[in-house]
Amino acid sequence: MARRGVAGDCVVDENGERVGGFGGRGCYLSSQALAARPDLLASRVAAKVDNGATSYFLDVDATGEVFDDHSPDHRMTQAGDRQNRLDRMGVIGEDLVLGSETVGSWANGVVSFSHGSSTPVLNDLWKVERDKATWGAYWGKNGPAAFFKPVELPAKLRTGMFDPKYRVPLYETVLHDSVVSTDRWELSFNKLPSEQTTRALLAMLYNTPLNYALNAQTIAEEGPRMATMQKFFATIQEAAGTEPMTDFRRLTEDRSVQRTTFGDGTLEVTANFGDHAFEDADLGAVQPGCVTASIGGEVTSLCP
Repeated sequence: MARRGVAGDCVVDENGERVGGFGGRGCYLSSQALAARPDLLASRVAAKVDNGATSYFLDVDATGEVFDDHSPDHRMTQAGDRQNRLDRMGVIGEDLVLGSETVGSWANGVVSFSHGSSTPVLNDLWKVERDKATWGAYWGKNGPAAFFKPVELPAKLRTGMFDPKYRVPLYETVLHDSVVSTDRWELSFNKLPSEQTTRALLAMLYNTPLNYALNAQTIAEEGPRMATMQKFFATIQEAAGTEPMTDFRRLTEDRSVQRTTFGDGTLEVTANFGDHAFEDADLGAVQPGCVTASIGGEVTSLCP
């Protein structure tokens, strides 16, 4: 909603120039100009709801980039821009499950899920995604290849984005009990086959959902595995899906075994990203490539 606008509704800088939109396309739409025309948003939301939608996504509203608008027709400070966005999201979130992109803490009271906050993204990823021969285009025999064509990431991206030795769940330690964190739409679980075990363990460790792109072939090939992971995930979600993450520890010097705690010890999750079994006095052996959850003394494991 904040990305592009017609000329008269664009954010205008202190020099009287329109502020260019994302990627150099169009301009950024002034939230003050949009607030003056509430019928536009209301009709758009109504159209989606009438079509059966129960959830709504606003691309950049909660991300954090806000503007001063110097247009004489819709003057606005950055604080005003933020409040306009909160007001807009608050109205939509009354009746729909609302999400936005990489939700900032200031917006956690009006959104339910944060798209794109589960994985740190390096700039080199955009270069890979723009290479359609490698990443895939938005068409294909069994659905858009951009979603379903498997990709092997360069080593730099694999390390920077997914290596658990360098990951710290700061987002979850702050917001786990108020916002559901998800991965980016183009980074589905089945898109990056070499990272599946690590990503599954990270999701269970952080108690956050995996993101799938599905077609008939994926369901046929991945269905049983998905069902097994979902059963484990549903168990830890039921125990502590809305509890705060209260502790995060690395249990080995090489950082390959990690543990999170939710609530007042309601749930403890231990993930072994390493190559050797980890012996725990209470859990027993946590095997490599596996995750173990302790819920009120009851222990359950998953080896995805």
